[in-house]
Amino acid sequence: MNDLNKYLKENRNVIDDCEPFDGHCERFEERLNSYLQEKKRRRNLTVKLCAAVAAAASIVIIVTGIWMYKSSGDEDSAERNFSEFMETETFYRRQMEEQIAVINCKLSKADAETRIQLEKDLQDIVEDAGKFAEEIHEAESEELAIYYLVEHYTANLEALQAINGKLGEYYKC
Repeated sequence: MNDLNKYLKENRNVIDDCEPFDGHCERFEERLNSYLQEKKRRRNLTVKLCAAVAAAASIVIIVTGIWMYKSSGDEDSAERNFSEFMETETFYRRQMEEQIAVINCKLSKADAETRIQLEKDLQDIVEDAGKFAEEIHEAESEELAIYYLVEHYTANLEALQAINGKLGEYYKC
């Protein structure tokens, strides 16, 4: 490639003054048309492939939706309420775990006496929440059980946020 560049630089004035050989323009046009047709063919193939993938994905989504709709009709309301109760309990338990993780991070920088007392308090809160969830789940009304569960976890989260706030005044994580 360097030799060709060198040749072109040395003979630039001769090359610029000469006309191209016979048939040069026709060969150039033929190559250009061939390149453009190949590019158009590849673009059409890509569009067709994307359309086929989109159609297949749509079919899968529709079939899955129909299947889920039909299978959800088979469950009775008690199972759905149980599922709601479990989802609610899991949601609030995870929020408590996040708060406790932040508190534990701050406790790692606290003195031993504070750390021991707060770790005991945190353990009591977690155990109490677990026991309450088990007991309230046995209530006759699932909706009422969910209501009291939310109230209980909200109170616990507020307590944890207060602890976190107090620790945040002294320790940073």
